[in-house]
Amino acid sequence: MDDKEVKKKREKINYNVLFVPDKDTEAVKHLSVSLEVLIGFFAAIAFLIIAALAYCFIVTGELNRANNNVLTLKTQVDEITQKNTELTDENNVLQEKVTILSDTVNDKVQQEEEREAEIAKSYIPTGFPLKGTASYSEEETELDGNPIAIFHASRGTSVIATANGTVSSIAGSAEAGYIVMIDHGNGYYSVYRNGAEPEVKEGDEVTSSTELFDIQTGYEQLGYQIIENEAYIDPLELMEIYG
Repeated sequence: MDDKEVKKKREKINYNVLFVPDKDTEAVKHLSVSLEVLIGFFAAIAFLIIAALAYCFIVTGELNRANNNVLTLKTQVDEITQKNTELTDENNVLQEKVTILSDTVNDKVQQEEEREAEIAKSYIPTGFPLKGTASYSEEETELDGNPIAIFHASRGTSVIATANGTVSSIAGSAEAGYIVMIDHGNGYYSVYRNGAEPEVKEGDEVTSSTELFDIQTGYEQLGYQIIENEAYIDPLELMEIYG
């Protein structure tokens, strides 16, 4: 191969691009581009297209993952919301039960307090010491310097305890008269004086209806006293019923 042929092979081939205007007044323009430049141009275009497609693919994948995450989070939020609603309902039910239980307990406590108060009251000697009518002697109000209430009742009238308690002592005799003392267990003692033989004995538990004496002929008088915290008090001040 001679130098002329080698030179001919080395010559670059150029391509002309014509720009023909749509008006005759404008000149035709042309652009001369070598094959290497043209190949490079189309290669760059192809690269850009591939890069754009790859970017779109990546972005689409990220969007899909983001959407999936959003859906997952939404599902979790819905589950948590549902669970919270269920827990709220359970809490309301429990709160209602607690309220009912609290009211029940309060009622029970109130009933127990009222019962205890009623029991405590039943041990305070506020009753009338005779079952039936009797007259009261306003002239005789003291015995040995201590307050006393003297009642006069007819034969067959029962002398009864004025509150719950225990017979703590029985003293005296048929000639001198009997004294029955009842301990009410709260600092109160009630004392009953009559000539008839007592119908109870020491240690007996009594209530406000227990008969202590049965008024007999010749023993129609009852002396009644109350001791509060070791001191005698006027029994009429504590008595609820007087007749």
